[in-house]
Amino acid sequence: MTMPRLLAIETATEACSVAIGDEGWIIEEFAVAANAHSTLLLPMLEKVLATSGWSLAQLDGIACGVGPGGFTGVRMGVSTVQGLAMAAGLPVFPVSSLRALAMGSPRAQVLAALDARRGEVYGATFLRTAAPLPERLGVERVCAPELISWPGEGQCWGMGSGWQAYHAIWEAALGERLLGWDGAVFPHAADVLRLALPAALDSAGLDALLLEPHYIRPSQPEEQRP
Repeated sequence: MTMPRLLAIETATEACSVAIGDEGWIIEEFAVAANAHSTLLLPMLEKVLATSGWSLAQLDGIACGVGPGGFTGVRMGVSTVQGLAMAAGLPVFPVSSLRALAMGSPRAQVLAALDARRGEVYGATFLRTAAPLPERLGVERVCAPELISWPGEGQCWGMGSGWQAYHAIWEAALGERLLGWDGAVFPHAADVLRLALPAALDSAGLDALLLEPHYIRPSQPEEQRP
C-alpha cells in the first residue's frame, strides 16, 4: 500500500505551524507568534511545499488541527485548509488540537489543557498504551481547571498553556500523582499529520465543505445573542 502524502496545518494556539510528509518523514515549519498567524501561514506553506518537492496535486489529503483553542486561529486554520483542499480536489482529515498537544508528551498518561481565558481551560486526558498514538479518556471540555483531573491509576504529566496559568490548582489536587508539567508547549502540525495518517490509510477522508471548527465553547457574540 502506498503511504499517503499529507499536508497539515495547526493554528489553534499562539503557535502557528505547517507540516508535510508521509509515514517515513515529515518537514515542519513552526513559530510561536501570537496574532501573527495571518502573515506566517502562507510563507510556511510555500516553504514546506518547496522543500518537499511536492505540489498540492501530488498530495493525498490535508490534515487540520480543528481546535479547541483561540477562535480566530481555529477559524483561520479551517478556512485555509478548506480553500486549499477545494482548489486541489483533496480530502481533509480533522484532528483535535488537544490530542496533537498530548502527542508531544514524554509520558504515557497526559492531562492536556489549553488556557481558555475567563478562568477556564480546554482540557482532556489521554493515554498511550501499546499504541503509539494517544487515546482520549472521556470527553474534551471547557471548564474550571479544578473540574478536570487524572481519572485513572498511576501518575500523569501535564501539558499546555492551561498548566502555565493554573498549575497550582492541579499540583494541590493531584499531589504525588503528578509527575510534572510543561506549560510552554503547543500543538504541532507535525503531530497533527501523524495523527491523521491512520485515517488517511483507512478512509477517504472528508469533503472540504464538511470540515468544521471544534470550538467547544461558543464565542462571546454568540453567547450574548438573545
